[in-house]
Amino acid sequence: MSKESERREKNGTRGTNDGTESLFGRMDRRTVMKGIGAAGLVGVGASSATASTGDDGFDLVEATVADVHDAIESGEATARDIVEGYLERIEVYDEAINSIISVNEHAMERAAELDEAYAESGPVGPLHGVPLILKDNNDTGDVPTTNGSLSMEHSQPEDDAFIVRQLREAGCVVVAKANLDEFARGITADSSLGGQTRNPYALGRNPSGSSAGTGAALAANLAVLGTGTDTCGSTRNPSAFGSLAGLRPTIGLISRDGIIPLSLERDTAGPMARTVTDMAVMLDAMVGYDPADPPTSRGANEIPANSDRIAGDSYTDYLDEDALDGLCIGVLRDFFGPDIDEEDQDCSCNDEDEDSVAQAEAEAEQVTAVVESALEEMERQGAEIVEIEAIPNYDDLQEAASEPSVFKADLDAYLEGVDNEYETLAEIVESDLYSCGKADSLRTSDEEDDPDVRETDEYTRSVAGKIELRDAVEGLMLERGVDVLAYPTLSHPPAEIGESQPGSNCSLSANSQLPAIAVPAGYTEDERLPVGVEMLGFEFDEPTLIGAAYAYEQAADPRETPDCFGPLPAEAPAVPNPDYEVGIAAEDDC
Repeated sequence: MSKESERREKNGTRGTNDGTESLFGRMDRRTVMKGIGAAGLVGVGASSATASTGDDGFDLVEATVADVHDAIESGEATARDIVEGYLERIEVYDEAINSIISVNEHAMERAAELDEAYAESGPVGPLHGVPLILKDNNDTGDVPTTNGSLSMEHSQPEDDAFIVRQLREAGCVVVAKANLDEFARGITADSSLGGQTRNPYALGRNPSGSSAGTGAALAANLAVLGTGTDTCGSTRNPSAFGSLAGLRPTIGLISRDGIIPLSLERDTAGPMARTVTDMAVMLDAMVGYDPADPPTSRGANEIPANSDRIAGDSYTDYLDEDALDGLCIGVLRDFFGPDIDEEDQDCSCNDEDEDSVAQAEAEAEQVTAVVESALEEMERQGAEIVEIEAIPNYDDLQEAASEPSVFKADLDAYLEGVDNEYETLAEIVESDLYSCGKADSLRTSDEEDDPDVRETDEYTRSVAGKIELRDAVEGLMLERGVDVLAYPTLSHPPAEIGESQPGSNCSLSANSQLPAIAVPAGYTEDERLPVGVEMLGFEFDEPTLIGAAYAYEQAADPRETPDCFGPLPAEAPAVPNPDYEVGIAAEDDC
């Protein structure tokens, strides 16, 4: 039995091959489901009553791209059956995790079109019939793109984002758009429009963000693939807390056109999936030169399919079970441990402060133990582990690389191209249609951001600072002879809902603009909370990261399906603190 088959058997799911070879209007989620009915999502009877039960039908739980293609090719299921099954899972299980802002009312129609195309000439692309969830800051020309904000609830772009167009052309079916930290600001998974998203592994805890809805939905098997965006950890953090594979690519590999900006100096999209294989297949469909995003000119010749100097024609060519054999991994020790100020750690504290420090240390110790176990597995697979205490002058390098806020300038430029009631950040701030948690930061940006910030000396210095940080990191890697750096994605486990989330190690990749991949490392001993291990590589060296992540995944088999989100029929699990609500500025005087 293959390692992939063993993984799926362990999770109670159907075994299949782990390769990639094969013949291959928007409405509120609850309104769509209740109005149309799960038994007839396009006005006709359900074509596969067992589509999501696993009883003599296609099993959606832990299904991969290859599984979808095998089912379609064998006649076990149609694209329409598969999409319908995931829509049923959204209807049932999203009551608990609140990951979805809107269901795509055109999804079943799109699936039917794909079935017709398949009957006539085979698959339309490498992702034929694969259900996809989009983070709701990815533009879609057929449904609004809300950024998770009441102030953009009806904001309608003219067309799809570059990555959305690419993924649709590859054959994906957009089934829903996912909640996010409002305006992609933060990692606590809440927004004024979408509310609070919950972690499927621990419903009283957050799934991190800002790609929170994508992460939670994929973890709970509400789709096969999902998009994230990452300004500082927003693809990697929810992947870590959802036991997923998530990539922040080198800036320039994937176009940002049609993605609502937070800071274009650090913004990028990235693929998220339950397996490294699926993430690599998805990455192939997302990359490419786009004249609307000039930095992609740097990445165009770094794509395997486009380059004569890069081996292989696809990122999937680097899915090698032996990729860790001989790989040198530098372990960044400074990125482990509790996220507390030295001042708090060393001061003469009162009992409450001492308890808080002790708790932080205990939480970080559990995460460290899980990541150490993952590193030991990598070493067993032939990797050489090199201990690196810290990046020299790291704090100074980070400070120099941190740009002044460009949010107002970038958001206002984006709003000029969409149909939204509020046409500038100033108008959004005046509306009070956003969450209390984001109120201060939005108001500060409106009041203090310089619209001509990119012409300032401070901004120019930050651009030079990013280059200096990148060069310092790559120089250290060359000096120590390492291929990748490794560390916990977050050094603390998921925080309880309503609390801040400590421990994110997001800024090394974000400010150096070097690629990083997060994969499941395992689960904490006490509460079985997900932990991620992150690997960072040289500029445009995504192939090495993918190979290392895949080899580790195949050896360790780290992902487990969250309890209470198995095959249907079932009921959504009860949630702790069900009355928790996200405060709205217009209603709560904040």
